[in-house]
Amino acid sequence: MIAAVIFTPTAIAEETALPRIAIVIDDLGNSRFQQQFAQLPGPLTLAMLPHTPYAERIAQSAQQNGKEVIIHMPMQASANDDAGAGMLSSEDDKAETILLMEQAFIQIPQAVGMNNHMGSRLTALIEPMQWVMEQLALRNFYFLDSRTTAATQAENVAREFGIPVARRHVFLDNNPEPAEIALRWKDLIRHAHKHGEAIAIAHPHRSTLEFLKEVLPNIERHYGVKLVVASSLAERPDTETIQLTEHKVITP
Repeated sequence: MIAAVIFTPTAIAEETALPRIAIVIDDLGNSRFQQQFAQLPGPLTLAMLPHTPYAERIAQSAQQNGKEVIIHMPMQASANDDAGAGMLSSEDDKAETILLMEQAFIQIPQAVGMNNHMGSRLTALIEPMQWVMEQLALRNFYFLDSRTTAATQAENVAREFGIPVARRHVFLDNNPEPAEIALRWKDLIRHAHKHGEAIAIAHPHRSTLEFLKEVLPNIERHYGVKLVVASSLAERPDTETIQLTEHKVITP
């Protein structure tokens, strides 16, 4: 059993005043084991890798169990690491970008949003991000910036297109050792109590699954936070920003 870090808030008002957190499970779709994340309690957000053998099955199970589904879109990394099938690259033109995104939309029709898988190179480039956000805007999707680089332009470009946008605050399990997950969890809870909300990205490790099984059932009582889907924390740009860009046409 994992010893979870218990956070005792100094004051908890009524439920509506609780700080909100979202937990996003990335990298889903490669194994049958990962279906267990769709069975966890509470409104988690599950991010599906397109072109993986179990993505469609897990997405269906997630939707049936009240989870939010988003597309975990492979994007080019600075070190040119392989982000997987369907990767958006800086070498793609607009037509190629649209085609790859269309394939992901078709494979995962349950999706209501998107975040980047890897992407430290692509998310730093304005024009490819404009092409991405234009397609998301057409579908009323939101975008979650995984923030794999401090140079990311994704969040700013999303706002220009009037897309609800959120950002990752904590990586919960970059080190999947249970003690390290517990420390990052504590960071997440502290951020939420300081700022009113926080978003964590986790991955389908067995240790992560066991940790979440322990902390999620009593999350409000033990940690003084409310679990929500990530779209609940995505901010919609103000009307003025949208009006400035509503006539913008991005050509290839």
